[in-house]
Amino acid sequence: MKKVKLDLGGIQKLKKYIKKYYVLIILNLLLATVSSLVSSAPIALIKRLFDKGIAGKSEKDILYAAGAMIMLAVVGAVLMYWNTIFSTVISSSIYKDIVTDIYNKIQTLDMEYFSGKKTGDMMIRVMTDPSNINSIILEIFDMISEIIKVGLCLGIAFYIDFDLTLGVMVVTPILIITVRRYAKRLKRSGKHRQEALDSLNSKLQETLSGIRIIRAFATEDYEINNFKKKNANLKKIAVRSARYNAKANSIMEAMNYIIIALLLMFSGYRVLRAKSFTPGDFITIVGAISSMYTPARRAMTRFNSISVNMSSITRVSEILEEMPSIVNRENCIKFENFVSDITFENVDFKYRDSTEKILKNINLNVKKGETVAFVGNSGGGKSTLVNLIPRFFDVSSGSLRIDGIDIRDYEIKSLRKAIGIVPQETFLFSGTILSNIKYSRRDATFEEIVEAAKQANAHEFIENLSDGYNTEIGERGVKLSGGQKQRIAIARAILENPQILILDEATSALDNESEKLVQDALEKLMEGKTTFVIAHRLTTIENSNKIVVIQKGEIKEVGNHNELLNKNGIYKALYNKNFDFNVKS
Repeated sequence: MKKVKLDLGGIQKLKKYIKKYYVLIILNLLLATVSSLVSSAPIALIKRLFDKGIAGKSEKDILYAAGAMIMLAVVGAVLMYWNTIFSTVISSSIYKDIVTDIYNKIQTLDMEYFSGKKTGDMMIRVMTDPSNINSIILEIFDMISEIIKVGLCLGIAFYIDFDLTLGVMVVTPILIITVRRYAKRLKRSGKHRQEALDSLNSKLQETLSGIRIIRAFATEDYEINNFKKKNANLKKIAVRSARYNAKANSIMEAMNYIIIALLLMFSGYRVLRAKSFTPGDFITIVGAISSMYTPARRAMTRFNSISVNMSSITRVSEILEEMPSIVNRENCIKFENFVSDITFENVDFKYRDSTEKILKNINLNVKKGETVAFVGNSGGGKSTLVNLIPRFFDVSSGSLRIDGIDIRDYEIKSLRKAIGIVPQETFLFSGTILSNIKYSRRDATFEEIVEAAKQANAHEFIENLSDGYNTEIGERGVKLSGGQKQRIAIARAILENPQILILDEATSALDNESEKLVQDALEKLMEGKTTFVIAHRLTTIENSNKIVVIQKGEIKEVGNHNELLNKNGIYKALYNKNFDFNVKS
């Protein structure tokens, strides 16, 4: 018969963290052993209490046995206290290390990794899964203590009467089979529970982020029903898991009474027929076997709990073992000053898990100080193209060079510090306006921050706020309008003073008044910089040095505004369509 065992493959993945606290763990296991020994020792005194003290009418033996039991109870309580403290220190330390490592790992992963992940799922992997691992470690420590207690009680019973104890334990294989059977089911159920929780959490995250859209389209009922289905699925899995637990516990409960019944029956016969088997032996062996039940049941319950949460170790390991492909090359050089040009040469790009090329044979040269605008239909590859410059993605083939050097040979952080990005969907951090502007330069003075805000046409509205630059803007800047958020983002970019600038449809979501303020701020930001502009509104890019028309991942036309109009090609059609739209609006 196979032995009941933990999923050591899962525990093995925690080896790095366990080794760090090896001394504490060994000390804690020793404490657990001594604590279990002390708490089980009073059972051994029962025989003396009954046979010598009560049956022998010896007050000395009664006082000795009772006094020893009291002393052992006090010592056991102290040991148990420190055992619990040590267990908590070890588990919480490992929890802290895992959460820190996951967060650090997230900071290194490629953008492509996040494009395929839901925020809710990532939140669970960062917070809930490590918490489950914390529980696993605590449960293992407690389970070890329970197993030691079971072993000591069983040892005392065997010492008193080996044959009787062996006969009573004939039902033990049934318990082992029960634990093995339901542990596997609970482990599967735990995995399904985490997946259902991921789905529910992702839906909640999505709802909170898109609450305005839900209100706008009056789809509250649809979202409520969708959430109900996911919540019901989680409940179904929880009930199934509880059913497995209930069955296992019921069988263990029944086995306990069967063992006690057999013990009382066999012991009763032994008292009547065996002269050497004393009432003290009877009470001791009954006490030992009975005392086994509670720790045995707790150990099995803890084992089931560990089985349910074991999938969390795998899920955490998946993140920690993920290796980024965009990393610094050996002997990479620090990017300092942009001198001459940026060159795309025969550039192709596709996602790792896809065969479809997003960009195809891109050839383009951009001189220092030039403004290059990308136009074309949505999904054509414009944003993907500019995302290659700060190495959010790497080319699949061909090369992208700055000043004649492949950008993969530059140190990543120094390259990105030289590039400023103002996206269409501005992201601001919770906190103050001041902290958001200085995010690009943590050492900036207040005077420099104010100057950046003035250039971004943001100073006036900031000053009119209740707390000025110290105004709390809420999560993602929810207390500000779109134009205000965009101007703070521009101030942030101005403060950074990048050498290369990427404007990704920075004014497309604004009203006319806000757009004029933002456009004026952008023009100040663009002065003297090499700028890449993506825009649907062609009127914002007419003065660009180069306009690049991209369709289906390919460059179709390149030239300035007048040159492309004279070609009577794709750009002119886009321009006429946009012009007609602006006139009608």
